[in-house]
Amino acid sequence: MIAHVAEATEDRGRVVLRLDPSSRPSPIALEAAVRVAQAFQSEIESLVVADQQLFELARFPFAREVQRSGAVGRLSAETLERDIAVAASALCRVVRQVAQRAGVRVRERLVRDEPVRAVSRTCAELGPWNVVALAEPFTARHALSIAEMFASVIAATGIVVTGPRAARMAGPVVVAVEEIDRLPPMLRAAERLAAVARSEIRLVIVHEDPRELDWMEDQARLVLGEFPRVRLEPARPVRGTDEIAERLRRLGGGFLIAQFGGLVVPAEGGLKPLAMALECPLLLVR
Repeated sequence: MIAHVAEATEDRGRVVLRLDPSSRPSPIALEAAVRVAQAFQSEIESLVVADQQLFELARFPFAREVQRSGAVGRLSAETLERDIAVAASALCRVVRQVAQRAGVRVRERLVRDEPVRAVSRTCAELGPWNVVALAEPFTARHALSIAEMFASVIAATGIVVTGPRAARMAGPVVVAVEEIDRLPPMLRAAERLAAVARSEIRLVIVHEDPRELDWMEDQARLVLGEFPRVRLEPARPVRGTDEIAERLRRLGGGFLIAQFGGLVVPAEGGLKPLAMALECPLLLVR
């Protein structure tokens, strides 16, 4: 599937920014969501998800709330709802400020639901051309939730995530390709992102087999005739997720585009090396 977001005038999708009222958003994650919206001339939907499980927990008489002051009190649904509303308002205000500087329009909604289901329902309602952005930094423990999101959120063409070390968006747009037939649409997405940042594009071919790697490099050069701004990095066989994560980090990218479920980002496990190494946002595509 191509990495694409509907333009604001199409009303068939947008950048859905999932916000957790219990977590502090990553400034780079917010900037990345806005960058994608700019690149596709789209809008942002700030989706604050109040986890339904918290309200179910609040029904139990033994549930307690530990405040920042250290005080412990009874956890009630009313208190929980009030606190979430306050947090949601603050989160949406921050997103509006970031988006306003970039001239991106923002819509907002607060829902009480299971997080992945909330994203799935929102994307399905908006249209088929959405990209989901996660506001909180992802770590190795998020691997299952990201896999679940790709499986459940059918009306999304990609997911934008940032790791705990993400600190920049200046630098080239790096494309890590593992299947040649995916290369043109990934490069078109890269061109859009690079145009906003006025940056270059670097292509990294990823494969374990040296002979397959040589064939892919020959095919990529044919495709690059239509993309003169792209610089092809020297190819060498992949020796594991740690090695490819470090190779991508050394390129100093401002944005990375990679396929979910491959060597760079395996569908099951193997996310920790990239999560700990990456210093820029990551756009995962199907």
